[in-house]
Amino acid sequence: MLEKKKYLLLFILIITVLLLASGCLYYYPAVYTFGSIEITTIPPGAKIFLDGMDTGYFTPSTLTYVSAGSHVLTLALADYLNYSYIVNVMANQTINLNITLTPIILPAPKIILTGISVSPTTINLAVGESQTFDSVTAYYSDSSSANVNLTACIYSSSNPDCAAVSYSGTVTAVSDGSATIIISYTKNGVTKSTSAEITVGTVTQNEVVYRALCVGVGDYIQGSDNDLSAPPYDVDRIRQILQQCRFGTSNTIFSNIRYLKDWQATKSNILQSISSAFSGADSNDISYFYFSGHGALVGNTSYICPADLTSFASSAISVNELESALSAIPGIKVVFLDSCYSGGFIIGKSMGETITSKEELESFNNDIINIFSQAQTKGLLTTNQYKVLTSCHYYQLCWEITPQQGNPFGVFTMALCEGCGYSGNYPADNNLDTKVSLQEAYLYVTDWVQNYYGYLQQDVQVYPYNSSFTIVEY
Repeated sequence: MLEKKKYLLLFILIITVLLLASGCLYYYPAVYTFGSIEITTIPPGAKIFLDGMDTGYFTPSTLTYVSAGSHVLTLALADYLNYSYIVNVMANQTINLNITLTPIILPAPKIILTGISVSPTTINLAVGESQTFDSVTAYYSDSSSANVNLTACIYSSSNPDCAAVSYSGTVTAVSDGSATIIISYTKNGVTKSTSAEITVGTVTQNEVVYRALCVGVGDYIQGSDNDLSAPPYDVDRIRQILQQCRFGTSNTIFSNIRYLKDWQATKSNILQSISSAFSGADSNDISYFYFSGHGALVGNTSYICPADLTSFASSAISVNELESALSAIPGIKVVFLDSCYSGGFIIGKSMGETITSKEELESFNNDIINIFSQAQTKGLLTTNQYKVLTSCHYYQLCWEITPQQGNPFGVFTMALCEGCGYSGNYPADNNLDTKVSLQEAYLYVTDWVQNYYGYLQQDVQVYPYNSSFTIVEY
């Protein structure tokens, strides 16, 4: 019985194999499940993405062998908004898409007030006479200019007992003497100032008066991570070389040298000290402003950083704010700035710990030079001239050094001071005429840094170039 079952099973197996070998199976016809997408755009050249993947094609193109079903099509073209669309692909069909891309419209750049000028800049009157300013011109960041209604400005007189000024810009001579009229104009929250010199009667030319304000910020109120070592010591060095100055045949000395260090140097104190330290200056006087500390770059605006700096840009002093404060001072301004952009670096306690970028320093240092040069080239202050030295070139770093012996120093400040009498002699006085000109200082600092710290590759910037103006005399 068992043997019969074995033969039966063997028979069934043989029959099955024969059926398979003879091809007696059911045939399933092939089912095609692909479609195509034809895409054109206005304008052409858009990059094509399908389901988030780069297809490698640009419009106009046809995507073939796209599986049937829903897909996310994305188009990307520079200066146009990305376009996304859900497309339902049907088997054996081509979908045609003709898409007009939407251009990106950037907001117009903000136009800000960069300076003002007044005409005339000098007025001579007899007692009882009056004269109204001819015009006030505003200059803007897009290089445009426009006349300003005289009543839109604010006027003040440094000596109203000599010359008074009305709200409409009319100057009236009260008594013999001289006065400075400050003209200010505000547009969209930005205030700029200029000045005019008024002479009533016959005034004997005054002797030149020298004044200085020196600011050094090493200890910042909020946090200590970015504190600097050198600025307070640099202030003392600058004060020393200024105190040693003896100008002209009468050996004129500085009438006052004020200074702010560390937590004293808040934004409000710096701006108020500029006003008070140089009060009483006339067109014959010379005013020095020195700053050592951090610099910052926010957007396209450069700043010097006071002790009460916070995370808000408004807590710093922009180059425009500094120029505006100094432009209200009659006479020549000598400006020394020893600072860098602080956002991407920390100046350490020793050499070799500073990191910054070429672009950051280029923008910061060039912005400083440009602001001050524009004040003169635009004719903003024909009697208010700037002589400017900054600590490094646009593509270089700004350093401070902590030596094994002695106090920390900024490389730029030490070079300047060494050339101008800090150690008892004046090697920057190249022609031995007992005067150090702006150009002589520039050349000496360049050589000093190269000789002692050439590996730092730090060069001074100067404005104007090749100036014979005397910054130190002994």
